[in-house]
Amino acid sequence: MTIYNVASFIGIFVLIFTGWLFSNNRKVMNWRAVGWGIGLQLLFGLFVFKVPAGTHILLFVNDAVVKVVDASAAGMKFLFGPLALPPGTAGSPGFILAFQSLPAIIFFSAVMSMLYYWKIMPLLIGAFAAVFTRLMRISGAEAFCASGSMFVGVESAFTIRPYLAEMTRSELCTLLTAGMASVASNVLALYVFMLHAQFPTIAGHLVSASVLSIPAAICMSKVMFPETQVPKTLGVSIHPHYEREPNLFVAIINGANTGVRVVVGIA
Repeated sequence: MTIYNVASFIGIFVLIFTGWLFSNNRKVMNWRAVGWGIGLQLLFGLFVFKVPAGTHILLFVNDAVVKVVDASAAGMKFLFGPLALPPGTAGSPGFILAFQSLPAIIFFSAVMSMLYYWKIMPLLIGAFAAVFTRLMRISGAEAFCASGSMFVGVESAFTIRPYLAEMTRSELCTLLTAGMASVASNVLALYVFMLHAQFPTIAGHLVSASVLSIPAAICMSKVMFPETQVPKTLGVSIHPHYEREPNLFVAIINGANTGVRVVVGIA
């Protein structure tokens, strides 16, 4: 352990204390959420970086994401020709953001839509939400939305639309905090596309950081805006609210259209 590790460990408690100083109700504190928020981060970090199986899983996720990004790059080359060739490649005109990076967002949006259609993503998000709900004593709605933020960013709020009107202010604070603490999968793909040549394991690190950020976000949210009411879905697992597409091809097209809107916004 180096001095940097010690500084990082102490920093966790400094940040929690700072959040408590700015809390709107210092006398009411969900210490279970705070304890598990810190504990889950430490457990996940130990599993990924100290347990061989965890390291292998991280590398597997990294390789899977990079392969998907490579498939996206092949599609860009087919569509745009030499304009999509990265710098340093024969015939490349140099780096062009619009043709070499932004289309990856459209591709990943279509992939995420496919995963929702196959019900893979709801199951994965539901598993994380169940852990947060039981261990941290928070509502099922905020746990599900926070878990979804790992993969789709702030758009995860749409998956709990029926519950939004009756959520407490503390729950809404958690939704906003988790959304701002995470990054959408299509934007994550953009970072991977731009950096994986210089940093081969960037995808695994970004994914692990996205997972770690959610318990941290819940922890800070409950410190700064503690729950003083009884949430309607407290301790209850919920089902996501989303309209499943009629078939796979419609899911791909609609996902790609969503990616186009994101790309236009970024541009």
